[in-house]
Amino acid sequence: MDLITIVIAIVVFGFIAALVFAFMPVSDPNVIQDKLRSMAHNPETIDLTELELSKPFSERIIKPIADNMGRLARMITPVEVINSTQRKLTSAGMKTNPAAIVGFQVIMAIALPAIILSIGIVDKLGPLKGVGLALFAGILGYMMPNVWLSSKVGARRDEITRGLPDALDLLTISVEAGLGFDMALSKVVEKTGGPLSYEFARTIYEIRLGRTRRDAMRDMATRADCPDLSQFISTLVQADKLGVSIGNILRVQADQMRQKRRQRAEETAQKAPLKMSFVLVFFVLPALLIVLLGPAVISVISELGGGAS
Repeated sequence: MDLITIVIAIVVFGFIAALVFAFMPVSDPNVIQDKLRSMAHNPETIDLTELELSKPFSERIIKPIADNMGRLARMITPVEVINSTQRKLTSAGMKTNPAAIVGFQVIMAIALPAIILSIGIVDKLGPLKGVGLALFAGILGYMMPNVWLSSKVGARRDEITRGLPDALDLLTISVEAGLGFDMALSKVVEKTGGPLSYEFARTIYEIRLGRTRRDAMRDMATRADCPDLSQFISTLVQADKLGVSIGNILRVQADQMRQKRRQRAEETAQKAPLKMSFVLVFFVLPALLIVLLGPAVISVISELGGGAS
C-alpha cells in the first residue's frame, strides 16, 4: 500500500468522523451563555472574534458544512423523503435539519466505497468481487444514518411508554386534588423529566399561545409516535367532546397503563428462556462437552493409535 492511498484513507476517515461528531451533543452547552453573562457586566471587553472562537468546533466548522450540504441535498431529494426524515427527527426529539441527514446519507454512500477502493481491496478480490463489495458498502453507508435515526426514535418511544403510567398517576392525583387539567400537566412537568415531560411542556406552551387543547394534544400524539400515548390522547379528546369527567377517565387510563406495563414485563420474562436457549446451545454446551468428553476422546484416540502401531 503506497503513501497516497494511506493519506486518502486517513482524510476520508477524518471527514466521516467529523460528520459524526457534528451530530453528537455538545458536552458543555453553557459555555457560550457564561461568556455572554460575563460580557454583559463588562461591555467594553466584548470581542466578537473571541466570542466566535469560543464556540465548539462542531458549531464553527462542521455545522455550516452540514447546512450547506443539507441545502444541496434538499434540491436533489424528493419531498417525500425529506418529510419522512423530518417526522423521524421529530419523533426522536431532535432539531437537526432533515436535509442534512439526507446529505449525510449521500456522503456515507460515497465515502465507504471510496475507502474500500483506496485501500486496494478491489485488486486483491478481483474486479467483480471488489465492485460488488464497493456497491454493498455504498448501500450500507446510505442506510447507516437512517438505521441510527430509527434507533433513536425507538429508544425515545420506549422511554415515553415506560414513563407514561407514573405520569398518569401523578396527573390523576393532581386533578382529583382540585387542579385544572392544564395546571395538573404543569405539575407533571415540574415533578418528572424525560421526553414525556418535554412533550407535556410543549403542549402546555401551545395551549397558552392560543391553540385548542384538542389540537395541541393531537399534535403531541403525532410528534411522539407512541401507541400508548396516542390511545390516551384519543380517549381524552373523546371525553372532552362528550363532556365526561376527566378525573374518571384519567383513573381508568392510569389503571390500564399500569396493567399494560405489567403485561410487558411478564412477556419479557417469558421470552428470557427462549433467548437463553441460543446461548446455551451455541456457547455453553459446546464448552461443557469439550471439558467432559475431551479427555475421554483423547484417551480413546491414544489407545486406538497405540493398538494400530
